Amino acid sequence: MSESNNGDAERAAAAGALARADSSCTFGPSFFLGQLGGFVRDHCPTPDEHLPMVQILLADGRTLDLCHIIGVSPRWVMLAVGDATGRQGEMAIELVPFEMIHGVRIRTRHDEGSTVGFAQHHAPSVIAAETLLGAAMRPAHERA
Repeated sequence: MSESNNGDAERAAAAGALARADSSCTFGPSFFLGQLGGFVRDHCPTPDEHLPMVQILLADGRTLDLCHIIGVSPRWVMLAVGDATGRQGEMAIELVPFEMIHGVRIRTRHDEGSTVGFAQHHAPSVIAAETLLGAAMRPAHERA
């Protein structure tokens, strides 16, 4: 089998794994790559980007303050989060299984007055597994 066919087969297998993860978890790979796609990067957002504050609520009762999304796999998401010790500006890296994610809280930054939410007049679009795979496998410098 040629390298091209092997690569295609690997991409198809990975896309299938991401699609299965989405079907079994409310907050699966497509949620993090799609709805929170602005946070998929190699650095924290700056205030002038006007991105909302995002908290990830875990089944064990912990709340993670999201800085940015480092990576996504079919089973977990790798997040840069505010350090739980409370040190200002410090970050930690958390690998969180999708099954642990109980909810997501999104709110505006304190210095902004706009609302945050999903556009109810616009029907959500279904993202193809191949698109998710392409976004997940693209080098970080191309995602920014």
